[in-house]
Amino acid sequence: MELLSYIASIITTLLGLCEPFSKKRKTVLTLNFLGNVLVGTSYLLISRFSGAAICFAAAIQVLINYCFDAKGKKLPVPLMIVHAAVFLTINLITFSAWYDAIALAAALMFVLSMAQHSTKYYRMLYVANSMLWIVYDTLAKAYGNLFTHVVLFVAITVAIYVRDVRMKKESKTTLTLHHKKF
Repeated sequence: MELLSYIASIITTLLGLCEPFSKKRKTVLTLNFLGNVLVGTSYLLISRFSGAAICFAAAIQVLINYCFDAKGKKLPVPLMIVHAAVFLTINLITFSAWYDAIALAAALMFVLSMAQHSTKYYRMLYVANSMLWIVYDTLAKAYGNLFTHVVLFVAITVAIYVRDVRMKKESKTTLTLHHKKF
């Protein structure tokens, strides 16, 4: 089963490398859904039930968010509260080690990230979420998922630099050069 867990993690890593560089929210949500299902499966295969349950619930949340996004609607705050309550309930039911609380914190960070309509802010919260999953994976000895989360953490950090920091600098430079012409 551990080998299957590693295979699921590798596939997740490959899909996940596309997510941070995607511009369209629907693409991000689709990749996020697939990633959550695969990571959840990976946790399930190594008997990390809290992580698995949280990832499967996150996949359902992504589907709900996708439906709202497809209609051009924002996710209602009461629904975000329900998502948070679901994660808390899942964590209480599957809680088996103290570090399962880290998975809950990551899940709550996920709720915040999914509420973002700007991919810039989504990516920033994704970094914090990834850090929490890295700690959880290390403590839970979920090494396949640890690899996935470390690689995706690096990818999202690069994406933030490329899309948000560098582009902002370039637009300021272009704006400055444009104003100097007149």
